Amino acid sequence: MPWVIDRIEEGIAVLENTETQETLELAKNVLPKGCREGHVLKKEGDGFIRDPEGTAARVAMIQEKFNRLKFKARP
Repeated sequence: MPWVIDRIEEGIAVLENTETQETLELAKNVLPKGCREGHVLKKEGDGFIRDPEGTAARVAMIQEKFNRLKFKARP
């Protein structure tokens, strides 16, 4: 199940499961180094690993939605 880092505030990372919409709060320091908001993670054992392919796919999906909205907004 993929998890997305929704936000990081005051050392706490809020992750959202993209399939179940379940949220999870973790100390930022338990995440893999270099993680930031929007990154996709995979659960592995008792922790998480980065999913660069999942992150790239999510960025592409969001960009595509943005482009469609921008196109529709034109007069």
